Amino acid sequence: MYWCLGMYGSASTWVFNAARKVAQALTPNRQILGPFVVAHRDLPPRTDDPHLIIIKSHETDEAAAAELHQHATGIWISIRDPRDCVTSLLSYHGLSFAAALDWVERSARFCARFTDDPRAILFRYESGFVDDPETLATIAAGFGGVLPPADRHRIFAETRRSVIDAFIAQLETLPTVVRPKPDALVDRVTQWHDHHANRTGKIGRWRDALTLAEAAAVEQRLEDWMKAFDYHREVERGP
Repeated sequence: MYWCLGMYGSASTWVFNAARKVAQALTPNRQILGPFVVAHRDLPPRTDDPHLIIIKSHETDEAAAAELHQHATGIWISIRDPRDCVTSLLSYHGLSFAAALDWVERSARFCARFTDDPRAILFRYESGFVDDPETLATIAAGFGGVLPPADRHRIFAETRRSVIDAFIAQLETLPTVVRPKPDALVDRVTQWHDHHANRTGKIGRWRDALTLAEAAAVEQRLEDWMKAFDYHREVERGP
């Protein structure tokens, strides 16, 4: 079992799909099972099933967290400046600011619980890992393998923004797509949602999208987390 864990808005779905593609290249005779896990009931049963299991999650309930932490062979964790994560949720999920901040804080603190685990590989959004072919080699190392250059080239091409957007554009035609809400689509295999389309991925977008009061609220709520992961406050403290 492998675990792709990420903050909301941190490109965790990209990591999950890159991991799926790398696993398929390294173990072509094994089928990939990749559920999205919120609670323990979402976990596949632990049996002698020959599937390779790659879990995708943000925060989970404690029962799922305990099982994933106990049994994961590898853990990939993606984080991002929480101010940009809040901006992403406001822009693409239609949440209120209070709800977006709550979601981001929960996922940020949950991710932080596992970053010191020796099995964990940390992907910082600002490093540009999505656009670095070496990220695929890093993921392959997490599986204990080495990705051949031809596979790395192919998978890198398959994970470009234009290709992802083209895939999302035809979600409605796929038999694996469901509607979690009347106006939303998600593919149960890749976990790509229709709201993942046409994103810019701009770093520091929060400076144009959040008010000073909103940015200050994020910095205050997550001040200790930001300090731990080397994100710097930019809004002056109030009196």
